[in-house]
Order: sequence, then C-alpha cells, then structure tokens
Amino acid sequence: MSLTPQALRLLSREIISFRTDPPEGVRIIVDEDDLTHMEGWVQGPGGTPYEGGYFRIRFSFGPEYPNLPPKCTMITKIFHPNISKNGEICVDTLKKGWNKTYGVGHVLVTIKCLLIYPNPESALDEEAGKQLLADYDGYCKYAKLMTSIHATPKLPPVEFRNTPNPTSITTTKPVSSGKPAPLGTNVKQDPSPLIEQSPTVGEDINLLKSIVNVPVAAAKVPVAGTKPSAASKAKRGAKRL
Repeated sequence: MSLTPQALRLLSREIISFRTDPPEGVRIIVDEDDLTHMEGWVQGPGGTPYEGGYFRIRFSFGPEYPNLPPKCTMITKIFHPNISKNGEICVDTLKKGWNKTYGVGHVLVTIKCLLIYPNPESALDEEAGKQLLADYDGYCKYAKLMTSIHATPKLPPVEFRNTPNPTSITTTKPVSSGKPAPLGTNVKQDPSPLIEQSPTVGEDINLLKSIVNVPVAAAKVPVAGTKPSAASKAKRGAKRL
C-alpha cells in the first residue's frame, strides 16, 4: 500500500537531510521512481566480528508510516543473535520503542549499534545467542567467517565512495535480489584498494546508551605520529656543520 501525500513529503525531506549529512558508516539507496523502494547499507563497526563487512537492509513502508515504524529486513547473511536467518531484525526501535520523529537514519544507526552490542537475551537466532553466551571466542570466529564470505566485497559499495548531491533525491535503484549491489571502480585506482573502515563508534555508543541501559565506554582511537623526512634531517645536519 502507498503512503499518504503528507508521508511522502516527510520521507522526501528525510532523504534529503540524510544525504546532506549521512551518519558515519550508514548509507541509503533510493529508487528514483518510487521513494518507498529504499535500501540501506550498514558498515561493520571496527573492533567487532563484522568489521570489514557491508550489510544491506531493505525498508518496507506501510500506509501508517511515520506513525508506525518501517519493516526492515537484513538481506546480507549474518551470524547475529538478534537477526534471524531469514533477515528479521529484533530491536526495540522497530517495535514498541518507535517514535515517528526517528526516520531512516536513526533506524540504520540503531542497527549498527546492534552489531556492536548484541543482546542474546532476546535472540531470534538461538544458535548465535547460545554460542555468544557459552563460547564468545567461537561466536566471534564464526561471525567473522560469515562476514568474510557474505559481506566483504573487494571494494566498498559505491555509496561509500561517492559524495552525494544533497539536493538530489534520485540515486541508483535498489537491487531486489539477495546478491550484493554492483560495485564501481576505486576512485583512487589503487592496485590494492582498502576496505573503508569506521574509525570511531563514539556517536553510535551515545545513541546506544539511550536504547539499552548498559554502561558503555567511548572508544579511543590512537593517532599515529609522523616521522621527519630525510630532507629535513639533512637540513638540520647541515646547520650543525
């Protein structure tokens, strides 16, 4: 069922706002012919078994949106307690905790937080939940394996490498199959392109504090120092002479 004209205008503003300042590690793909045909990308957070992976989510908007949350399905295969094998996602934001002011960006950031802090107590994938509690190292090892097989492309998805036009709504059409979206070429054309990683999870952790009542410490990222060049060393040596 289609959205009301008012809901479509709201969704259009959400898309423009998102594209103007996308949250760290998440992106959206919008069908130029139908704004409700939308998919999202979540970049696997650093320091988790999902690091290096890109996970695709399909949005489905009902006629009551934004009063009711969209339905979100994880298309990319993943080993996670709160995501079932058929892609159902268990997070309070998409259920009783929904607020009509949230929007698609909030939903994607919440799912990213779920990758950082899974909740085995409300597991949809019982196997993943039990293994996380009984054998955390084994859980991480298998989750990393699933990420490397199903979610790690040679290049990041094009949405992470292109700077969008914030005033434009239209982008490439979402891919309806379960296969990864077509990837473009590396912008820098490096012989061994690196997968873009999310260096910090501070903003996600702040959001997580408002979602689940657990103490979370902000992540600190060491900043590597720079070494003086050979030319500068030689110049200083000449002055001493």
